[in-house]
Amino acid sequence: MPKRSGYLPTLDGWRAIAVLFVIFYHDALRSFGPLSTQWIQDHGVLGVDIFFGISGLLICSRILDEESTQGSISLKKFYIRRAFRILPPALFYLIVLAILGFLGILPVLPKEWLASLFFYRNYNLFSTTVGHMDWFTAHFWSLSVEEHFYLLLPSTLVFVPKQFRLVALGIMVAAVDLWRLYRLQTRPLMFLLHHTDTRLDALLVPAMIAIVLSHPQGRALLLKICRFWFIPAAVLLYLLTWSGHPAWALFFQSVLIPIMILGTVLYPRGYFARVLEFAPIRWLGKISYSLYLWQDMFFIERFFPNYRPLGWMQTFPWRFILLLACATTSYYLVEKPMIKWGHKLAPAATPGRPEIPNADSSLSAKL
Repeated sequence: MPKRSGYLPTLDGWRAIAVLFVIFYHDALRSFGPLSTQWIQDHGVLGVDIFFGISGLLICSRILDEESTQGSISLKKFYIRRAFRILPPALFYLIVLAILGFLGILPVLPKEWLASLFFYRNYNLFSTTVGHMDWFTAHFWSLSVEEHFYLLLPSTLVFVPKQFRLVALGIMVAAVDLWRLYRLQTRPLMFLLHHTDTRLDALLVPAMIAIVLSHPQGRALLLKICRFWFIPAAVLLYLLTWSGHPAWALFFQSVLIPIMILGTVLYPRGYFARVLEFAPIRWLGKISYSLYLWQDMFFIERFFPNYRPLGWMQTFPWRFILLLACATTSYYLVEKPMIKWGHKLAPAATPGRPEIPNADSSLSAKL
């Protein structure tokens, strides 16, 4: 019997795409002959939605795997693994940022630092102090949304009977979408993009798809749909340039992105899936969380072209080199050891994909 692990290499490829979208979205416009990064600058926020899609699918699938193999869901083990996965690299970044702020090198206010530490940065993102530039913690908005999702989903799966889980999550998704429509009457979309109560569907819909995948009939249906994942991908590309109501476009994205991701995970022999599993791309995906944490420190030129408190460190090509150095240091010295420690304290129950090529048939059973 082939050895199994919880690792799905295709997802690291998607993480690499997601974090590269974010980095080039924050970078200055790059031109390479007739090519440029203009499209990414117009739609780079999609990188965060891809991260949300991955998290919704993966977190829910792993919780359901634990329930299937062990008969119950352990909230204690789940939060131990999440804490050791998320908190140490974030704290490492915030400590460095606090030191730079104390030395007067970077502008950091206590209220934004604390909001990042306790993951409510997405709600004080716009309560800025006049004259203060709070860029260096702004990206904690998405981490805050994910942390709130980690509080909501496991409790729902534990306390709601199995037959009502999809209904419960569906009600939450409907509430989020209707609330977003209501809020759009008085608030601009950019303000609402960062709030948990108006963006949680980006994580809840992928979680619902993971629940469908865990049932034989639902799995059979998704296998048929996901074989043609390039169709949702094409629709998604259209939606990005759609002039219709942005609130509904966000809902469609929350459906299309996880279907697109599943298509490459469930059928890893496809050409695009093989590109995603190319070793350098997978490596970028492995360190993507650390890359995301550190990129705001160096990539500031697009929105603040004349503001460089770190001087040459925030210029091309040094910002790429230093980001890679900081992220690599964070991953190998902080993130990876702490993940291992967390899994020793609370072992995961995820079987993952057999470590053999051409594993399509086995993936029909698990994400």
